[in-house]
Amino acid sequence: MKLTNKSKTPAQLKKAKAPTKHAAIKPKQKAKAALNKSDVDNKEVEFVAGRLTAKKEQLKGKAKSKTKGQPKGKETNSKAKALKLDETWSLLLTRVGGSSKEEAAAALKDCMQLILRDGKNKSLVRDRQRSILEALVRSETTPAVALTAFEKYARCLDVLEMTYELLPDLKPDSFAESPNQALNYLGIINLLDLGKSVLNAKEYHIGAGTKENPSFDYDRTRQLLNTVWNGIISSFSGVEEKVHRQVLVVLLERILPHLENPILLTDFLMDSLHSFEGPIALLALQGIFSLMQHQNITYPDVYVKLYNMFYPRIFYNKYKARLFYLADIFLTSTHLPENLVAAFVKRLARLCLKSPTEDAIIMIRFICNLLLRHTGLQCLICATAAASAKEMEDPYDETVLDPVKSGALGSSLWEMVLLQKHAVPEVANAARFVSKSLPVMEFDLGPLLEMKECDIFDDEVKKVAKQFMLSYERPKNFTLPKNDVVTKYFDIL
Repeated sequence: MKLTNKSKTPAQLKKAKAPTKHAAIKPKQKAKAALNKSDVDNKEVEFVAGRLTAKKEQLKGKAKSKTKGQPKGKETNSKAKALKLDETWSLLLTRVGGSSKEEAAAALKDCMQLILRDGKNKSLVRDRQRSILEALVRSETTPAVALTAFEKYARCLDVLEMTYELLPDLKPDSFAESPNQALNYLGIINLLDLGKSVLNAKEYHIGAGTKENPSFDYDRTRQLLNTVWNGIISSFSGVEEKVHRQVLVVLLERILPHLENPILLTDFLMDSLHSFEGPIALLALQGIFSLMQHQNITYPDVYVKLYNMFYPRIFYNKYKARLFYLADIFLTSTHLPENLVAAFVKRLARLCLKSPTEDAIIMIRFICNLLLRHTGLQCLICATAAASAKEMEDPYDETVLDPVKSGALGSSLWEMVLLQKHAVPEVANAARFVSKSLPVMEFDLGPLLEMKECDIFDDEVKKVAKQFMLSYERPKNFTLPKNDVVTKYFDIL
C-alpha cells in the first residue's frame, strides 16, 4: 500500500523533500570526479578548456561586430543620400541661373519644394534660400529668366523677410564694374512688395510661425529694407544709364514708401533731374513730386522742367504714361496762372500733329480737361478770323524754354481744326470738341494710357457702318428694276 502526502508524517515529508547526496552534485563536479577517476592527463584537460574559452570569446566578438555594423550601415546610407541631394541641388541651381525660361521655372519650383520639406531646419532653409538668390544674381541672362517664376514666391511674407535679410551680403561690390549682376540684384528687389495688398493677403510658403516667434515682422523687414537701400547707394557711383534708370524705378516702386528718412533723397533726385534727360529725368521728377507731397519740399522750377519734357522723342519712351500722369496731377490746381497752363495746352496741341495715333488721342482729351478746369482758356477756341497776313502768324513760340514767356495766351487752337481731317476717325472725332459745346465732365485718362494703336484698329474694324438705301425696289433676279435709268441706254439680257 502506497502512502500519500496526507497520510505521511511530518518527519517523513521532510526526509522526502531533502535532496539526496547524489542529486546535489553539480555536472561540473561530476566531470571533475570522472576525470580524477580516469587516467586522463591534466595538461590535456587544460588545453581543451583553453580552446573552448577561446572559441567562446571568438563567438562573442562576432556578435559584437554584427551589432556594431548595423548603425554604420545606416550612417553610410544617410551620407550617400545627402551626397545625392547635394548633387541634385547644385544641378537645380545651374538650371535656375540658366537661359532657358521653362527649365529655370521648373528648377525654381523644385528648389522651393525642397525648402518647404526642410522647413523645420531654419539654418538649412536659410542656406538654400541664399543659394537661390545667389543663382539669380549671377544668372547668365539679364534680367534673370527665373525672376518671373520667383515673383509668386516673393509675395509670401516669410520668403520676403528672409530675402531682405540675405540681400545685403549678395550685393555686387560695384554696380559700375558688374552691371548685369546689378540689374539682376535690382530685379529681385523690384519683386519684393511691402504694399497693403501683400500684407493683407498674409500668404506664407513655410508657415506663419508662432506668436512668440512669427515668420514675418513688418518693423524688422522695414529696417532690413533701409539697410538694402543704403548698400545700393554705397555702390552706385559711376553706373550706366540703364542701371541708373532701374535704381530709380526700384526706389519709386518699392523703397520710397518705406524709408525711415526720405528727405535725404532730395540731393540724389535733384542731381538725376538736372544731369540727365528722358526717362531718368522723368523718374526723378516723379520722386521729387512725392517728396513735395509728403515731405513739403519746394522746387520752384518744377513746371519749367515738366514743360520741357514734352518733346516728340518722349512718345517712344516706355515711361511716357508716367509723364501724362504727372502732368495731370501738377496741372490739377485751378490757382495756376493762365499763361502757364496755356503754354502746356499749346505744347500738347502742337505735339498732336507729330505724335503717334494713340498719344494724339490722349493729348486731345487732356487739352479738353484743361479747358474745363481753367475756363479762362476757352478764348483759345473762340478766336476771331484773321484780318491780315500778319494776324495769321501764331504768336506762340515753342522754342522758348520758359512756358510763361512763350506767348501761348495770345494764340488759338488751330491745330484741333486741322486734326478734324485726320485719317484715323478716332482722332478726328476727338478733335471735334472745339466745334461744339464742351462736355460737362472731364475725360478719364486712365484707360487711354493703356491703349495701343492695334486696339484702335480693332475698334474701327468692329464698328458697323451705316447702311444707305441704293434702290427702292428689292431685286428678285439679276435684272435691273423697272424704270431704271440704266435700262434706257442698255439692254441687259
